[in-house]
Amino acid sequence: MLFHRTGFQRSSVAMVNSLFLLALELHAYETPLSPASVHEAWVLGQRNDQATADFLTPYLQQVAEKAAGGPHIVDIEVLTPFAEVVDESRKKLNGYTEQQALQEYHQRGDRVTVRILLMLPAAYPKQEQSPGAANSQKQDTALRPENFWQNFRFNMKQRGKIIATRSIHDKPIYSAPTKDVPAVLDGASVWLEYDARDVASEPATVVVVTPEAKTIEATFDLKKLR
Repeated sequence: MLFHRTGFQRSSVAMVNSLFLLALELHAYETPLSPASVHEAWVLGQRNDQATADFLTPYLQQVAEKAAGGPHIVDIEVLTPFAEVVDESRKKLNGYTEQQALQEYHQRGDRVTVRILLMLPAAYPKQEQSPGAANSQKQDTALRPENFWQNFRFNMKQRGKIIATRSIHDKPIYSAPTKDVPAVLDGASVWLEYDARDVASEPATVVVVTPEAKTIEATFDLKKLR
């Protein structure tokens, strides 16, 4: 009788574990974040050490594709609500409190953010270029408008369906000026924001279509991201 009872207890434990794992698979990344989760994310960001870097590594893919004469697409990054708290915390190490992290999280709301980094060719001068050619390329780049990124198309898909973007914004990237060369436009960061309720905990593919109609993709398995 004891044997049967022990076997039943083991079966019950196995069933509970299976249900727990199934629940995690159904919604791997947490939303909304509990105060305890915000605390954990804030602490991880404030550490700003190898553990922080290891956590954020799966959220970033380096693509480094280049169209002829066009911008390099260097990084594609996806941030869940938890990862965004970590990322913000690691950027604000001086006097950034847990209360501020919690307040900013509530202000942002539950969102999934995609960041795409576009770098112009002049930011990668070829070694065989003469100084005059490099300066000429820098001058050409300086004439490119900051909204060059609008010639690209960006979206995120799950199961072949495009997810509606909540907002999109950008920030131009300029080189550091020197005595002989002024600051020039080196590229842009583009952010796509999505309502977390529209993004399932399953593989999501970020798609970038260049002005030359070249398609570049990066897939993130959100079941494996927190």
